[in-house]
This record gives sequence, structure tokens and C-alpha cells, in this order.
Amino acid sequence: MLLDHSTSFADCQPVGLLLDFPSVQTTAAPRSRPRPRNGGLVPHMMVETDRGFVQARHIKPGDMVYTLDGGAQEVKSVKHAVPRLTPLVHVPAGALGNDNDLLLPADQKVGLELASIEQRFDVPTAMTKAISLVGHNGITSALPDKMARIFLTFEEEEMIWAECGMLIHVPADNGGESAFCDLSLIETREILAEENGQSLAEVAGTDENATDDQDDMVSAFDMLRGLLAA
Repeated sequence: MLLDHSTSFADCQPVGLLLDFPSVQTTAAPRSRPRPRNGGLVPHMMVETDRGFVQARHIKPGDMVYTLDGGAQEVKSVKHAVPRLTPLVHVPAGALGNDNDLLLPADQKVGLELASIEQRFDVPTAMTKAISLVGHNGITSALPDKMARIFLTFEEEEMIWAECGMLIHVPADNGGESAFCDLSLIETREILAEENGQSLAEVAGTDENATDDQDDMVSAFDMLRGLLAA
């Protein structure tokens, strides 16, 4: 038998010795840091459900949340992001149909139902980033603060009712293209100017500096978000 042969296994090395060499040591695959998602509900935001208005922090999978055009829809999943430094926008009571003052993430997309939107895009509702509304109805930028965000998922993207009369966009979980009209900063400012009875020429002549300032603000927020995601 091999065990009786004096040279059997002579060229082999003990298992313990092989494990001491780096060439055979297993290294754990580097863990990629998940990039933060845009938008998200702040924990104290009141969301309309079939059991009344409930703070976003208390929403659970299976809850029924009222949406713009789909009635009450079931929440499929709820994800709580860890608190991180977040650029914010202050929305005073009544500015967007909200009953109370609140702070929104600057990149949160909110729904607008304005006559100018329907005239221009032939849709009753469009969405825009909260930062694009700075200066409208007393909405102002606020200092960044460390804040948690809550991400709801439905069967498909939705506009949900929050704060008694405010529309908040909840994107699809797969991050696909939105079915809602998504306004750029310039389109948002033009539509708000039309609602206020201003012509585009008046806006260009009297609000040029304000537009530049807001463009700089949006760029700064995007830069900050990029730094936080790095």
C-alpha cells in the first residue's frame, strides 16, 4: 500500500503550511457602499392612509396609502435610510397644500397642479424638485441637517397625498422612466411666472440674477449630494 512506501507524499506540503502563504489566503470581496437614493420622506411627514394621517415613520408594508389617481394603494416595502447630512428646503404652511410648516429634502419631487401646466403640457399634474420652488409662496432654502429618510415602494410609481393636501412623488422601485411630467428648473420658473401673470420677457428682465442664484444653489446642492455619496 502507499502508506508503506517511504517516498509516498514526499513532494506534498502540510495543509497548515500552505495556509500560511498569502497566495492561498482568501480575501473578502470589497463591499460596495450603496449610493443614497433621491427624495424620500422625512420621518415626521404625515401621510394619508385608510386609517387616517400617519407619520411616515409608522408606515408598514401592507398599509394602504392614498394616491393621486389610483385610490388607496398597498405599500410593498419600507426602507429606512440612516441619517445623513441632507440639503433642505423650508416649506411654510399652505405653500404646497400642506397644513403645517415642514422641511423637505431639496431633491424631493413634489406634484404641482396648475392651469399653466395643463395648458403647456396637456397634463393636469407635473412634478419638480423642491429646490426649484425656492421663492414660490415663501419657500426658502434651509441649512443642511442630519436627517433620516424613509423610502416607500408600491407596485408602480405613485403620487401620494401628504400633509393634508400636498403631493409627494414616490418613484418606482426599479428606477425606470417616470410616467409623470418632470419639470426642469427653468420650466418650473416659467410656469410659476405664468401663474403670477408675468411674461417671459419680464421674468428674464427682472429675475435674471435670482435665476443665476438659484442655479448656483442647485449646483451646490448637487455637489454636496455627490460628496455625501462618495
